Formats: sequence, structure tokens, C-alpha cells
Amino acid sequence: MALWGISTTTELSTNNYNIPKYFHNVDKNRTPHNVFADLRGWVQRHYKTIETSGLSTHYYDEVIIPISGLTTTGGYNASIGSTVTGLGLATPTAVFFEDPNRASNISVGSGGTSGITTGATGYVHLALNEIAFVSVGATIKIRTFDANDANESTPIVATASSISPTASVANFVYPGNGPTFFSGYNGQITNRPAFAFTAPSTVLVANVNFLTTTINSTVSIGSTVIYVGNVSGVSIGSSISVVGPGTITTKPVVAIGNTYVTIGTASTVASALGIGTAVTFSTRTSATKLKIDLSGGFVGVITDIYNGAGITSAFSSDIIRNVGGAGGYLSTKNDGLGTPVGIGTTTLTVTA
Repeated sequence: MALWGISTTTELSTNNYNIPKYFHNVDKNRTPHNVFADLRGWVQRHYKTIETSGLSTHYYDEVIIPISGLTTTGGYNASIGSTVTGLGLATPTAVFFEDPNRASNISVGSGGTSGITTGATGYVHLALNEIAFVSVGATIKIRTFDANDANESTPIVATASSISPTASVANFVYPGNGPTFFSGYNGQITNRPAFAFTAPSTVLVANVNFLTTTINSTVSIGSTVIYVGNVSGVSIGSSISVVGPGTITTKPVVAIGNTYVTIGTASTVASALGIGTAVTFSTRTSATKLKIDLSGGFVGVITDIYNGAGITSAFSSDIIRNVGGAGGYLSTKNDGLGTPVGIGTTTLTVTA
């Protein structure tokens, strides 16, 4: 029965958090982000608006596998006269930034986003394998870095907000055998709460290296022309750096040829530069990278629908994920250097 998500195994990514095994991460349009356990068994939630989170008030649920007692702690169930296997407390299964463009569902297609602009509102989504009560004010911390993933700056706090106070939403929660209608609930009742944040009003500036080469002809004192072995990707406005005798630090390139660059009269070489001296080209980049804080988990009250107990607030080592269009979905394990930022990713770039 483990294939149907009622295993007693510890809930980890290796067993798909006990979510039915054909709802795997390869189908990122739906799972594990929109499949959860509630009073009825395993349910897939279909959102009818672009608001694909606990802030949505328009959706319908499809019962995939009816299982009695799935969200309980398990044991003998007097109402059905038999022993049932329960998942116990809800478990976090994924956390990622919502696509800022909100133009499509998270998908396994390439897709992508240009990031988010300064001062704009964005959202972090936390997916659970069971539906839960999420109190308004729960938070997730976001760390901020420059374009080199360095020089960490002031963190941002993403905060769980509430569904519309006038909206009525139905969910199958204890006690009772039918749907319970909630109106004016101060929070979210969902397996996928949304945490809102405001992007920084200003961005960090850094020189991002893109090419390392060497000098291939001695550069004399006072020269502004530097002959190098490679100018691939170099353009006017790129910066050049040379380490060692005659150090040059991020001086702007004002002209470029097939085998050389010119650094301008204000950047004349102070001492001769020998053949083979290392040269690095970089681009001056104004951007702040946002990264969901793995170590912080969430802070605040998110309670299990069965007994009202608080669920584990810590994130496991595989909870940070890139989803659809952003490379491998386990960002700390599978992503290689240069993996593009895409829809539903765990790194989001802020630009002015």
C-alpha cells in the first residue's frame, strides 16, 4: 500500500513524503504542491484562478484515493472498526518563490521569469503533504546577496496573509464528515500557504566575472592598450582587472579589437605587464539575489487539521527546491553552475 501514500515510513523526499507515488516531482504542474491529505484521503486541488495558493477562494478538489484516517496519528478507528495507518502531523514538502509574472502554472517546460522589480510584492509558497490551518503573521526569512552570491545584506521577512474576509471557502477538516465552510477566517486553510514580501527598494552592485584570459604581448608603462588572448563577450563598458605587478582593478573598457582592449587615458598602466599575466573581465551588475533561508524554517503558528498541534517548523535538508524552468528541483544537490533562474525557483533576482 506504500504506492498509495499510506506507508509508515518516515516522510522524506526519498519516499515522496508518502504522497501517492505516481504524483512525482517530474509532474510539477500538480505535485507535490497541489496534492494533500485531508479528511477524505488523498486530494488534488485544482485552482480556478491564477492565485494558486491558500489565498485563492476559487478551486475544486478531486479525491484521488479515499483513505479513512489518513491525517490521523493512526491506530484503531472505532468508527470503522479497524486499524488505520495515519500520516500524523503535516510535513513540509517544498518551498519556492511564486512565478512573479503569474502568467502560467509552475511547469516542467523551460519557461522563465525576468525576476522582480524594486519595491514589488512577491510570494513564497510552502507546500505541505496535508491540509493545515495557517495563522496570519507566520513568517519565512529571505536572505539577500549581490549578483555574485556574496556580500549578504539585510534579510527580508515574508509574511503569511489572510484570505479575503468576505470569502467563504470549504474544506474537509475535523470534526465532521462533510465540508466545513469558513468565512472571515484570519489566515489560510490550505496545504500551500503563501507568504508575501516586498522586494528591496534599492539593489546591490557587484562586478560579475565572465572571462579569464592572459596578456599575450608586453604592455609598457603608460599604455592604455592591452593585448589579450581572448575577448569573447567583452564589450565597451565591461571592466578589466589584472592582479600582480601593475595591478588594474575593474577599470572600464572604452574600446575593443580582435586581440586587444583599450582602458582609457585615466587608466594608464603604472608598470609593465608581462606576457602570461592573468586578466579578468567582468560586468558591473546592479541586482539583488533573494534566497529562501533554509536554516530558518518558518516562524509562527501552522497547525494540523486533525488535532490542532503545531507542525514542525524546521525545513529538512531537501526542502529548498527549484521547480520547473529552473533546473534540477533539489537546488542544493542537483543544480550546476549557471543554472538559469526560472518559474517557481528558490532564487529570485531583484532589478531596478
